[in-house]
Amino acid sequence: MIDNTICDWLLDNADAPIRYRVAREFLKDHNIAKKIESELLENAIVQKWLSNLKPHNPPQRSYNEMVHGSFDFCLENAMAKAVKLGLHVDLPQMQDAAAYYVNAMKGCDVIPYRNRHNGFSTMLTANYLCLACFRDESIINYALGSLEEMYSFVKRGTYDIYITPEKRDELKGIPNCWQDREDFIAPELVAEYGFCYPLVHDLMGLHRLYDLNDPDVDMKINVVLSYFTNDDFHNEIANGYGILIAGKRNYYGMGWSPHYPGWFDVAHYIENSDKISAPNGAHTENRYIPKLLFFTENIVKYPVALKTKWFSDLLCCLEKFKTENGTYNFPKEWLAEKSGYAVGGHHFSFGENRRKKNWTEIESTFYMQLLRQNI
Repeated sequence: MIDNTICDWLLDNADAPIRYRVAREFLKDHNIAKKIESELLENAIVQKWLSNLKPHNPPQRSYNEMVHGSFDFCLENAMAKAVKLGLHVDLPQMQDAAAYYVNAMKGCDVIPYRNRHNGFSTMLTANYLCLACFRDESIINYALGSLEEMYSFVKRGTYDIYITPEKRDELKGIPNCWQDREDFIAPELVAEYGFCYPLVHDLMGLHRLYDLNDPDVDMKINVVLSYFTNDDFHNEIANGYGILIAGKRNYYGMGWSPHYPGWFDVAHYIENSDKISAPNGAHTENRYIPKLLFFTENIVKYPVALKTKWFSDLLCCLEKFKTENGTYNFPKEWLAEKSGYAVGGHHFSFGENRRKKNWTEIESTFYMQLLRQNI
């Protein structure tokens, strides 16, 4: 539920990115949004991230490395940040910046969608383009095909995805760092279903398929979300899913599981948080609050998540930062902005000028409105 008084306060105090989003997303006032649009596009932070999003000619890295990685220019970081700043498909500047990735999706709507060998980067591309509301047929077809493959696996309701201890003992050439691990993903599972299990990257764009107003699609999305929104998933599935067996003496850390940070006790997670993020957010379980807040910002777009005790408890924790004026003011270290993976909480800022005395209050208050608009 949107608080119009708070929206007015944000329009009076915030910089262009937040004011634009308040007008466009909260108030649905496209006249006000249009008046702010030129200021938004001239904003130095917005221009920086549009530049990050648009690959050089030729691109800085291979396609896979342009999509996935911790650099600011990687699609997963640049697009996530661009959308946080209010950018979307209807802006010509956004269409231009993302054209490389839109073109890459053409011809990708082929089975299997979540193929282990070439599907990971395409999965990410489709999800992050969907996040920004790109609606090209190839993108939507791929997103639907990917959903269907996830659904075909999760509807079984099984969390038995690992090899047996006996088969584990037969493995050769395991790297020293994984010698004590037991969570080796069954190769036959990957062979049959590909990357069938939901990834945190799926959360970024999957909710846009709700816009199709298709009850069957909605049902499948909700089943996918329900698969990891429960105690069994958090008890049985290793953080990061585990280790992929890619061949004899060939292993990879999977990563990017959609575990809810602090699922069993989010208050304890916050009270005992780590001051810095782990080196690789894909495979670790550190308590990093920007990661929690980023995850929450995206998971609240799914009705399944809003019904959880986890979400109710988190709101209670965040309410402690409410001011006498009805705004919110989080510790500044919660609003992290540094190089790294966006899904790890590294690009959490909403673009406020950090020289302003009340920048933390503005970003915190806007964040709480993002959560409450879904309630």
